[in-house]
Amino acid sequence: MIDADPRTRPLITELSRQGFEVYAASRGRFAIPVGRSTRPDVVVLDVALPDDDGLETYEGLRAAGVRAPVLFLSGDDDLRAGAAVRRLMTDADGHVTKPFALTEALARLNDLLARDLADESRLLRIGSLTVDADRRAVWRDGSRVELSLREFELLSYLMDNAGQVVTKKQILERVWGAGAPFRSGIVETYVYYLRRKLGDEDQTLIRTVRGVGYTMPRG
Repeated sequence: MIDADPRTRPLITELSRQGFEVYAASRGRFAIPVGRSTRPDVVVLDVALPDDDGLETYEGLRAAGVRAPVLFLSGDDDLRAGAAVRRLMTDADGHVTKPFALTEALARLNDLLARDLADESRLLRIGSLTVDADRRAVWRDGSRVELSLREFELLSYLMDNAGQVVTKKQILERVWGAGAPFRSGIVETYVYYLRRKLGDEDQTLIRTVRGVGYTMPRG
């Protein structure tokens, strides 16, 4: 949530009570790096921010790769802001005016989430594993799996090359960077971490090709 208005704090409280992990920022400049690192499921964005135009923050989030739907907030007396929001927002976004009823905002957020989750065109699947690359979200057998950034990048690289064998050197260069010194042990360690979190002890998802590297089956 990107908003400095104290009147919206009950929304933060209620979202937390319902089990959402809420990241709150009162300035646009704080929100973009948080969005880039957390990959939120939905963003609540006030158009009027103390340090920035909320619409510029929206564009900054999109430029940073944040693809989550956005619920815009604007004052009911700010006709110019409301018109600007309507020009900018896509069919995946929403808009409510302040002051708003808590039930109204929650219903709108749930609607945005439901519509977004129903769009499965961006999802990658291999067996019981599902990955949303835009959000860095992973599920195994329908349960969410929390991965570190490095673990996610490793999994993404293996999935992008499903059906092929990739060497440890290729993994190191792709996930750790071309200038990283070759250390096969660090790749093995992270593959171990990944298998453990995915419940892949039998190696049906990530298979070791002895003396070469690793491979994942095609979906």
